Amino acid sequence: MLTCPFHWLTGLDCPFCGAQRMMLALLQGHVAEAFWCNPALFIALPFILAWWLWKKEISSRTAFVLLCLALVWGVVRNLVPLSATP
Repeated sequence: MLTCPFHWLTGLDCPFCGAQRMMLALLQGHVAEAFWCNPALFIALPFILAWWLWKKEISSRTAFVLLCLALVWGVVRNLVPLSATP
C-alpha cells in the first residue's frame, strides 16, 4: 500500500486515509471492514460512481461544497476516535 504523505508528515488522518484499504476490502468482499476503513468515503462512493457514470460536470459551487465536506470529515475523524473498528 502507498503511504499517505499527509499522515506521514503529521501523524493525522487525511479525509482519504483508508481509501486503499477500503477498496481492497471491497474487492475481497469484506463490506464491514471496508466501511470502517473510511466510513464517509464508503457512504459517498455510490453517489460518486453514479455521478461518474452519468458524466455530469461539477460546478465550482459543487466542488467547493465537496471540498468543505472533505475538510470537515478530515477534522472530525481526527477528533472522534472510531471505537467500533474491528
